[in-house]
Amino acid sequence: MTQWCAISVMKAVLCVGCTEVDYVTTMEKVDFQCDRCSTQNGMLQRSGRSSNVSTALRLLGANVELFGVLTRNPTYRMILDDLEQRGIDISHCTFTDESPPFSTIVQDRWTRRCTVVYCDKPFPYVTAADFRKLDLDQYGWVNFEARSPRETCDMIRLILDHNNGRDERDRIVVSLQIFNSFEQVVHLIAMCDYVFVTKYIAESRGWKSPLEACEGVNGLLRMPRDIRIRRPCIIVPWSSLGAGCMTTEGEYFEVPAHKPKKIIDRVGDSDCFTAGFIYAAFVRQRRLAEAVDFANAVASYKLGYVGFDCLGHLPIDAVKLPVRMRCGNEVSSDDEDNGDQLNSCKKHLLRPIEFLPDKSSIAPTEKEVPIETSEPSS
Repeated sequence: MTQWCAISVMKAVLCVGCTEVDYVTTMEKVDFQCDRCSTQNGMLQRSGRSSNVSTALRLLGANVELFGVLTRNPTYRMILDDLEQRGIDISHCTFTDESPPFSTIVQDRWTRRCTVVYCDKPFPYVTAADFRKLDLDQYGWVNFEARSPRETCDMIRLILDHNNGRDERDRIVVSLQIFNSFEQVVHLIAMCDYVFVTKYIAESRGWKSPLEACEGVNGLLRMPRDIRIRRPCIIVPWSSLGAGCMTTEGEYFEVPAHKPKKIIDRVGDSDCFTAGFIYAAFVRQRRLAEAVDFANAVASYKLGYVGFDCLGHLPIDAVKLPVRMRCGNEVSSDDEDNGDQLNSCKKHLLRPIEFLPDKSSIAPTEKEVPIETSEPSS
């Protein structure tokens, strides 16, 4: 992004969910049958789906706030330091003395396939009571992890109550990431504007393609499509095949992947996809298929680098939001002919403004996808 971006005029994206810790290690060849294995390198990093989405969005240039439970345990001070250094707002997070969930990710040096050993210890989660304290007028988009179904349901209901009676442009957009325990959160789908369903979930349900997954999720919605109610857009990323998506009207699109020149690091690519979509749909006001295409490009770009910092150099155009002043009777009624310079300005400057659609390209071209020539250092 460049200094000419106009992101500051936009409301923030709120990411609701967990912040965790990953220890990522790379092995020459992953073989757990051996008595002793050696690693090439390793690193400790902040993780968690909402935490990763926040990082990617911030690097793309969006205003973002993380809302979750953070640890104050001094051993994990690096979590808070990293969030603050990146400019991610955590002012409304709650804190605990407990240690965060921890994962060990073993990555094969050549195939880049990952084996994840996840510690699913209980950890506090944000509540609707905490969420009620937020000033929802500050947010334009809220992204939820599909966790703690009861609390998440209550939080989404608070947003729906906030949106009730408001103009379309003043409503908060709600998105949901479904990555585990599909049956427990299926009732949340109809409450959202956008739903992300992972390939893992789709295959566990017997859906063998993005189209089957979109149709499967759509079939779970109780109301028939000819009844005019709000329905979510469905997005299903499908690894190297790209992604499928379905509009609220039931129109299906399949968007091909942006193939990276070389895969260096797979950790967090799905969260980069989610962040890329939110950025394109919310900040750049792109339509569904265009936003999915940009999300594919962001995920592909990330694969060529270790970590997320590369997204700060993603070659996309600066955000340019054309402004149109509304004319007619909405100008100030103050008299500008009384010699008062202030009144002369107010008559025109107090007119309402609106932002026009941004038509510039945002997807990096194939030649701009990075090529890594050496193995990353630890």
